[in-house]
Amino acid sequence: MSEPLSPSIVPRGMSLKQAAAYWGVSPNTSRKFIRDGVVPPPIRLGSKGKMIFDRIAQDRAMDACGKREVA
Repeated sequence: MSEPLSPSIVPRGMSLKQAAAYWGVSPNTSRKFIRDGVVPPPIRLGSKGKMIFDRIAQDRAMDACGKREVA
């Protein structure tokens, strides 16, 4: 089990649920955004392929959405 983060530490890697909350959408909508290429796919880590969403990549995707319409 990992140690809790200080409130001042913002993790760069996020779970699907955290990434969806970061965008203000449900995990299902987040999955649709991944399929549709709106947001970058997760990074797979370790032998079990844990999905981690890069916060900076999510920020870049959000910036790009401001320049185009997202369905």
